[in-house]
Amino acid sequence: MNWLVYAILGVVLAGASPVFAKSGMRKSNAHLAAALRGTILFFAAWFMAGITKSGVPLDKLGKTTFLYLIFAGIATGIVWVCLLRALQLGDVIKVVPVLEGSIILDLVVGMVVFRDAITWNKIIFIIILTAGVVMMALRNSGRGGKRGNWIGYGLAAMILTSVTVALDRIGIVGVNSYGERLIQYGIAMVVVWIITFATGGYKGLRSMSFLDGVYLCLSGLCTGGAWYCFFYAYLLGKNSTVEIIECFDLVAAVMLGCVFMRERTTLRSVFGMILMMLGFILMLMDIPVIPF
Repeated sequence: MNWLVYAILGVVLAGASPVFAKSGMRKSNAHLAAALRGTILFFAAWFMAGITKSGVPLDKLGKTTFLYLIFAGIATGIVWVCLLRALQLGDVIKVVPVLEGSIILDLVVGMVVFRDAITWNKIIFIIILTAGVVMMALRNSGRGGKRGNWIGYGLAAMILTSVTVALDRIGIVGVNSYGERLIQYGIAMVVVWIITFATGGYKGLRSMSFLDGVYLCLSGLCTGGAWYCFFYAYLLGKNSTVEIIECFDLVAAVMLGCVFMRERTTLRSVFGMILMMLGFILMLMDIPVIPF
């Protein structure tokens, strides 16, 4: 297939993942849903590590790197639980933008903690993205959403997603991205299942419908499929262009949420999405750096 087809298919699959995840929690709790979906994600990561030949033997990992991978895996497992709980309580078209907001924290942490250069470009990006997230997340609650209940879980997922990026920068070295994801997701899967059994969430298997289980598996498969598609899009196409197209998974999630979940959008949230997309695209464009 052409690289553009892979990229567009990857965007659609990435956007469909949270929609399927929310659809799979009509009669199940978020802990069990996260565990089932996380298991699929682990096997998807295993598959990607296999086709890219990037698996890493544990005995060849440095102790420091492995320690940071454990921390990143724990954080990832908690992100899965928080994300699924946020999706259960709120609308897809509100939760997804908040999770995407982790990029804002990445920029801030980079400048404050890692002493990355402070430029007007980054400050403008942060302002645009923050405005977009706020406009999308704080719109009037749509059908199937509970005003305010989901925001704490969404923010926790956003913060911990940024924490995993910081841990990657601090101590995860000498590991290919797919090999890192395999180890990290394996640890995350174990963490989520421990949480599920510790909280009694496993009892939800009795009330979970077969269709809910299918939807949760499809959510994980969509994420894995998106990884596969983007891998070949980057392999066959121009990286800078594919990066911009990849950002449109937000648009796909919003559109699919409106169509299949019948979530209501407003002019304000549409404008917020446009702001976020503008911020993502500006970040990826080769714009001359403006010193602060």
